[in-house]
Amino acid sequence: MLVKRGTLIDATIIEAQARRPQSEAGARSGTDPAAAWTRKGKKSHFGYKMHIGMDAGSGPIRGVEFTPANVADTEVADALIMGDEEAVYADKAYESRERRERLRAQGVKDRIMHRGHKDTADGARCAPSP
Repeated sequence: MLVKRGTLIDATIIEAQARRPQSEAGARSGTDPAAAWTRKGKKSHFGYKMHIGMDAGSGPIRGVEFTPANVADTEVADALIMGDEEAVYADKAYESRERRERLRAQGVKDRIMHRGHKDTADGARCAPSP
Protein backbone atom coordinates (compact mmCIF):
# COMPACT_ATOMS: atom_id res chain seq x y z
CA MET A 1 0.00 0.00 0.00
CA LEU A 2 1.38 3.41 -0.98
CA VAL A 3 -0.14 6.46 0.63
CA LYS A 4 1.76 8.83 -1.71
CA ARG A 5 1.66 11.69 0.77
CA GLY A 6 5.20 12.61 -0.10
CA THR A 7 8.55 11.40 -1.32
CA LEU A 8 11.63 11.65 0.90
CA ILE A 9 14.88 11.87 -1.09
CA ASP A 10 18.40 11.39 0.26
CA ALA A 11 21.70 9.70 -0.52
CA THR A 12 24.27 7.66 1.33
CA ILE A 13 27.91 7.04 0.46
CA ILE A 14 28.97 3.44 -0.14
CA GLU A 15 32.72 2.91 0.19
CA ALA A 16 34.28 0.89 -2.65
CA GLN A 17 35.73 -2.49 -1.71
CA ALA A 18 38.68 -1.90 -4.04
CA ARG A 19 41.85 -0.29 -2.76
CA ARG A 20 41.79 3.50 -3.04
CA PRO A 21 43.95 5.09 -5.74
CA GLN A 22 47.02 6.98 -4.47
CA SER A 23 45.67 10.43 -5.33
CA GLU A 24 42.21 11.97 -5.29
CA ALA A 25 42.74 14.10 -8.40
CA GLY A 26 40.74 12.09 -10.95
CA ALA A 27 42.55 8.84 -10.13
CA ARG A 28 40.71 5.59 -10.88
CA SER A 29 41.03 2.16 -9.33
CA GLY A 30 42.32 -0.61 -11.59
CA THR A 31 39.95 -3.14 -10.03
CA ASP A 32 36.90 -0.84 -9.72
CA PRO A 33 37.13 1.85 -12.43
CA ALA A 34 33.53 3.05 -11.90
CA ALA A 35 34.18 4.15 -8.31
CA ALA A 36 35.00 7.83 -7.78
CA TRP A 37 36.09 10.32 -5.11
CA THR A 38 33.82 12.70 -3.20
CA ARG A 39 34.09 14.83 -0.09
CA LYS A 40 31.60 14.99 2.75
CA GLY A 41 32.53 17.65 5.22
CA LYS A 42 36.31 17.48 5.48
CA LYS A 43 36.57 13.75 4.81
CA SER A 44 37.29 12.14 1.43
CA HIS A 45 35.42 9.01 0.36
CA PHE A 46 36.09 6.66 -2.55
CA GLY A 47 33.16 4.69 -3.91
CA TYR A 48 29.53 5.24 -4.82
CA LYS A 49 26.33 6.99 -3.78
CA MET A 50 22.97 5.33 -3.40
CA HIS A 51 20.17 7.87 -3.88
CA ILE A 52 16.80 6.75 -2.53
CA GLY A 53 13.25 8.07 -2.90
CA MET A 54 10.86 6.58 -0.36
CA ASP A 55 7.21 7.13 0.44
CA ALA A 56 6.86 9.47 3.44
CA GLY A 57 3.58 7.97 4.64
CA SER A 58 4.11 4.23 4.39
CA GLY A 59 7.90 3.81 4.03
CA PRO A 60 8.43 1.69 0.88
CA ILE A 61 11.28 2.63 -1.43
CA ARG A 62 9.84 4.02 -4.66
CA GLY A 63 13.08 4.65 -6.53
CA VAL A 64 16.84 4.01 -6.27
CA GLU A 65 19.72 5.42 -8.29
CA PHE A 66 23.25 4.03 -7.80
CA THR A 67 26.01 6.35 -9.06
CA PRO A 68 29.75 6.95 -8.70
CA ALA A 69 30.35 9.08 -5.60
CA ASN A 70 31.27 12.19 -7.60
CA VAL A 71 27.80 12.52 -9.18
CA ALA A 72 25.96 15.49 -7.65
CA ASP A 73 22.76 14.64 -5.78
CA THR A 74 20.72 17.08 -7.86
CA GLU A 75 21.55 15.20 -11.09
CA VAL A 76 19.45 12.17 -10.10
CA ALA A 77 16.65 13.86 -8.15
CA ASP A 78 14.15 13.94 -11.01
CA ALA A 79 14.43 10.17 -11.46
CA LEU A 80 13.36 9.75 -7.80
CA ILE A 81 10.31 12.03 -8.04
CA MET A 82 7.32 10.01 -9.22
CA GLY A 83 4.95 12.93 -9.90
CA ASP A 84 2.00 11.37 -8.06
CA GLU A 85 3.05 12.45 -4.56
CA GLU A 86 1.60 15.39 -2.61
CA ALA A 87 5.04 16.74 -1.60
CA VAL A 88 8.78 16.21 -2.12
CA TYR A 89 11.13 16.43 0.88
CA ALA A 90 14.90 16.68 0.39
CA ASP A 91 17.98 18.47 1.68
CA LYS A 92 19.43 21.45 -0.16
CA ALA A 93 21.74 19.28 -2.27
CA TYR A 94 18.65 18.46 -4.38
CA GLU A 95 17.51 22.07 -4.77
CA SER A 96 17.21 23.81 -8.14
CA ARG A 97 14.95 26.51 -9.49
CA GLU A 98 13.91 24.36 -12.44
CA ARG A 99 12.90 21.50 -10.13
CA ARG A 100 10.88 23.88 -7.94
CA GLU A 101 9.07 25.24 -11.02
CA ARG A 102 8.32 21.70 -12.29
CA LEU A 103 6.93 20.64 -8.91
CA ARG A 104 4.76 23.76 -8.72
CA ALA A 105 3.44 23.11 -12.27
CA GLN A 106 2.55 19.51 -11.29
CA GLY A 107 0.78 20.67 -8.12
CA VAL A 108 3.37 18.94 -5.89
CA LYS A 109 4.31 20.77 -2.68
CA ASP A 110 7.97 21.78 -2.66
CA ARG A 111 9.51 20.85 0.68
CA ILE A 112 13.13 20.89 -0.50
CA MET A 113 15.44 22.85 1.80
CA HIS A 114 16.55 26.25 0.45
CA ARG A 115 20.00 27.61 -0.31
CA GLY A 116 21.29 30.89 -1.74
CA HIS A 117 21.92 31.14 -5.47
CA LYS A 118 25.12 32.43 -7.04
CA ASP A 119 23.25 34.11 -9.88
CA THR A 120 21.31 36.55 -7.67
CA ALA A 121 23.05 39.67 -6.40
CA ASP A 122 21.72 39.29 -2.86
CA GLY A 123 21.73 35.46 -2.70
CA ALA A 124 17.91 35.55 -2.58
CA ARG A 125 16.18 32.25 -2.02
CA CYS A 126 13.32 30.82 -4.02
CA ALA A 127 9.94 31.13 -2.37
CA PRO A 128 8.40 27.80 -1.34
CA SER A 129 5.25 26.65 -3.03
CA PRO A 130 2.03 26.81 -0.95
